[in-house]
Amino acid sequence: MSQELLHRIKKLNPHLVNQIAAGEVVERPAAILKELVENSLDAGALRIDVEVEDGGRALVAVHDNGSGIPYDDIPLAFERHATSKLSDQDLFAINTFGFRGEALPSIASISRTEIVTRTSEAEHAWKMTIENGVTSAISPYQASAGTSVEIRDIFYATPARLKFLKSATTELNHCKEMFNRIAMANPLVHFTFKSDGKIAFDLKKGSLTERVAQVMGNDFSKNTVPVFLQRQGYKLEGLISLPTYSKSQPSDQYIYVNNRWVRDRNVAGILRVAYQDVLMNGRHPMAVLFFGLDGREVDINVHPAKTEVRFRDLHFVRNFLIQGVKQSLQAAQHTSAPIMEDIIFGAFQTPQSPARNSFSGTKLNTNLSNKPILRDSYPSARPHPIAAFIKPSYGPSLELTSEPEATISDYPMGLAKTQLFETFIVAQTDDALLVVDQHAAHERVVYENLKAQWSSAGKLPSQPMLQPEYIELSETDCELFIENKDLFQEVGFIVDVYSSKTLVVHSTPISCHLNGSKEFIRDVLSDIKAIGEGVSAREVLWEKLASQACHNSIRAGKTLSLAEMNSLLRQMESTPKSAQCNHGRPTFVKLDKKSLEKLFER
Repeated sequence: MSQELLHRIKKLNPHLVNQIAAGEVVERPAAILKELVENSLDAGALRIDVEVEDGGRALVAVHDNGSGIPYDDIPLAFERHATSKLSDQDLFAINTFGFRGEALPSIASISRTEIVTRTSEAEHAWKMTIENGVTSAISPYQASAGTSVEIRDIFYATPARLKFLKSATTELNHCKEMFNRIAMANPLVHFTFKSDGKIAFDLKKGSLTERVAQVMGNDFSKNTVPVFLQRQGYKLEGLISLPTYSKSQPSDQYIYVNNRWVRDRNVAGILRVAYQDVLMNGRHPMAVLFFGLDGREVDINVHPAKTEVRFRDLHFVRNFLIQGVKQSLQAAQHTSAPIMEDIIFGAFQTPQSPARNSFSGTKLNTNLSNKPILRDSYPSARPHPIAAFIKPSYGPSLELTSEPEATISDYPMGLAKTQLFETFIVAQTDDALLVVDQHAAHERVVYENLKAQWSSAGKLPSQPMLQPEYIELSETDCELFIENKDLFQEVGFIVDVYSSKTLVVHSTPISCHLNGSKEFIRDVLSDIKAIGEGVSAREVLWEKLASQACHNSIRAGKTLSLAEMNSLLRQMESTPKSAQCNHGRPTFVKLDKKSLEKLFER
């Protein structure tokens, strides 16, 4: 072929066009499952049965009891850019899942496809097959109302792409994950999932809470708090995990926009911000969140697989979502995850008759309560009656005043009884035993004191350095500091720009012990660059201060008097988020009296 002919513009063969589109839409069998199930939902199906073989590589089939496809429209369903779900005038108010008209023709171009469909008015069903782009004649078929689509031998027509599929087990796990994402958002639909002839999921219709428990498990339901916020046509609802119930990966974060699961960095970033100072570094919360808004306020047509979205007013949406999550975390700020209590009881061993107890093997059923330890209203958190003025060697003092006739009932966290290993405070309430990590608890108290100072004065107090400290930076980092100079001043840094690559530090925060201002400033600037638009510079700065507050706190290994222990308990009662330290570790666990009695077979 001559160079002249090679570079002439020509229209591509329709079959080749569909195969190219398949490269965008059909990444793996799970993508086919997604497109077919979403078509069933758009058809109003109340029951959807999914079947896969060999991880979906040999077969992906979806059967539904939806509205079906009229006879004349069956060939059109496999024509490129033909759809029943989008009007010519309303591209920016999309309320259906499939609307691009690419999925079915793309899927059919790389597989052996069969469709059987029947409307409720038709006397019988109709069947059509497509193989290698060739469509068979439509023939009568016996089937109930609805549509069944079977996709066999995926990528047989494009063997080069078949090599990129993973093992059957890996592809099956992707199919299951996709199935669960969709099923979770549609609790009024009965879903089943069959793999190689065996039922893996049978999700009966019910409430959203019931469906979430079916998919995520009962532990998730017990260790989460509800989210609900509605304003100006925007709505957020769902469940989020308590900070002490987290995972090492963000795999269990399900975020939906107008009932459509999305993998959007801006939306997912809200969880990082909302859990900013209550979650351990490297840990991720679990969440199922549904965000609803007018379809004209969001563009869902920015990705062929429709997993990304673009908001008209991203700033408002981001603030709205963060407020909704933070509001729920605030309501549960004194609650530790029940699973922590299960873990504690499971760790106990009895010296006699271990086989009679369930401590080695089966988890002990302790029937522990999920009620918050600290109530919203209780008798004023009066200090312990022992008069003292204690100044530990770390951080703010635990100040006590004399108040006679105090009883355990006066205090949500009870009264201290002893200290274990110079690390843990043991306290007793009316009906429970509390074990408090003194360092984690005081760390939260110190950090919340810093935030209270900043909130009341608009900045943290500074202390002058004996000698100014010079910091060498790149020009980019120096410019980034200049952009955020006011934020550093808010938290107590007085810094001048000495040159295009040099800063000079005159004062540092008086309330926060820093292990070198150079390292702190460099780390903050580095994090601001790494995180980008998802999190503000102020949030990054305060996250670093949360870590620094650790150095101002009572350390493990420090002996405390009974008065000091009680003073810390009283401060915890009046401190926000005191159930977790700044890094997300639990500050205390509760062991209720009834469960203790059961432990000793009383």
